Amino acid sequence: MAEQFPLDLPHQTAYGAADYLASDCNLAGRRLVENWRDWPQRAAAIWGGGGAGKTHLAEIWRAESGGARLDLAAFRALDLSVLESSPCFVLDLGDAAIAAGDERPLFHLLNLVRERQGALLIVARMAPSRWPVSLADLASRLRALPMAEATAPDDGLFAAVLAKGFADRQLVVDRQTVDYLTMRSERSFAAAHALVKRLDQAALARRRRINVKLAGEVLAAMAVETEQEG
Repeated sequence: MAEQFPLDLPHQTAYGAADYLASDCNLAGRRLVENWRDWPQRAAAIWGGGGAGKTHLAEIWRAESGGARLDLAAFRALDLSVLESSPCFVLDLGDAAIAAGDERPLFHLLNLVRERQGALLIVARMAPSRWPVSLADLASRLRALPMAEATAPDDGLFAAVLAKGFADRQLVVDRQTVDYLTMRSERSFAAAHALVKRLDQAALARRRRINVKLAGEVLAAMAVETEQEG
């Protein structure tokens, strides 16, 4: 039977609090955003590798605080017009590292947030306390920030993310297949979402249900693609 060509329909990732699956490995981050009114310097940081859930935590905090996003380019240009709409905002550095020219804008930003009784959530790959900053006052402030590391999901959380991803797409997948994927997949939220999408596409294209056999085929294909990209 010839394979169909499934349409790559957009699937919106949900970042609401109800969509956040709690586990021991991410409890610290959830508590940090819940207790944001108690941040001693009116600022905090969530840090960790890619696909560990930092963006989801930041979006939960934005919803709870009414905060806005501060674009990295605007931050570096000291364009803080975003403060006109809200004194609370997220500075998501993505993969960027704090450069020498960022130190004074960041120090100014921390002071401005405190003056306006706002709040700042920094999202980064590396803990701000480890950034190689030369301004002594800024280094001291960064070391004192409350922080939480966003870590890779444990087995239970990874399986729950897979199960939720399948359910969101109205796909019926048995526990054996979910367990099979959990034991053989890269351990990140991004990997879980990518795997659910690929399995959805493969099941539609081959007119097959998602089971252990199809899961093995998709994992093998994704491994070959990764090797070729490397």
